[in-house]
Amino acid sequence: MMRLGIDVGGTKTAAVLLASDGAVVGQHQVPTELGEGVVDSVLAAARFVLRDVGVGVSELDGVGLGIPGQVDADRSRIRNAVHLGLGAFDVGAAVGDRLGTRVLVENDVNAAALGARHLLGSDADAFAYLGLGTGIAAGVLLDGAVWRGATGVAGEIGHVPVPGATAVCRCGQAGCLETVAAGWALAERWGEPWPAARMLEAARAGSAMASAEWHVVVDALAHAVRMLVLTVDVDAVAIGGGMRGLGAPLLDGIRERLGEWSAASPFLAALAIPSRVHMVPAGSQPAAVGAAIVGSSAWKS
Repeated sequence: MMRLGIDVGGTKTAAVLLASDGAVVGQHQVPTELGEGVVDSVLAAARFVLRDVGVGVSELDGVGLGIPGQVDADRSRIRNAVHLGLGAFDVGAAVGDRLGTRVLVENDVNAAALGARHLLGSDADAFAYLGLGTGIAAGVLLDGAVWRGATGVAGEIGHVPVPGATAVCRCGQAGCLETVAAGWALAERWGEPWPAARMLEAARAGSAMASAEWHVVVDALAHAVRMLVLTVDVDAVAIGGGMRGLGAPLLDGIRERLGEWSAASPFLAALAIPSRVHMVPAGSQPAAVGAAIVGSSAWKS
């Protein structure tokens, strides 16, 4: 039987359909409507991919939804999805009532961790997904299950200070990783939305300013990877989010920085951290794939 997963982002909503063997057999995305309009976006994406593949709701093994914000224990209600214009909202019930089946909800970054592991063909019990977008956060899997922490904020690595950073973060702290490498911070410094690609292009063209900026960003992201490995000893860290589009230069830069630190430390060298860093496949939808896994009747969170 097939599984349907939907990922609600700030600008787009993506749906994927997974076959029984785990292969992605259909996907579609639509613009995200904000507020309770997210329900219409979810239904539009879901219904398109179901029609495209020729599958009815009754034939599904489960439906999952990945969405920003805090997810309540009932796996249906969310809180504080501020970028979507939502406070407290029972999105699982709202979608399920109109789709005609139960919908299980998961935080989008946690869903992306499950999806990234699946897409990379990994069977690691300890796995992390590092989402690099407007904000920065990690989804962590321990013993194959989502690790939420004592209060549900495990993985908020974007708000951990990094060496050399001093700018005040939107969270109120100073020196957070997000102030260096998040999309919102880069946009403020460069005066345009999503400037990472232009920064890399300028650095390659010989701009000293862009090269310095690129080095700082890569250094901060390498710190985040090292922190994930040293705190929870994950087997793999998968890079995803908007900055994943930078491709090999970003991955190579992070690995190179980690390699420099390892060369100076026998302790780090023994951990082989550079080899643990990977990119999610280009064009994939890890959060939607993870949502499909969450929605499965066989899934145990």
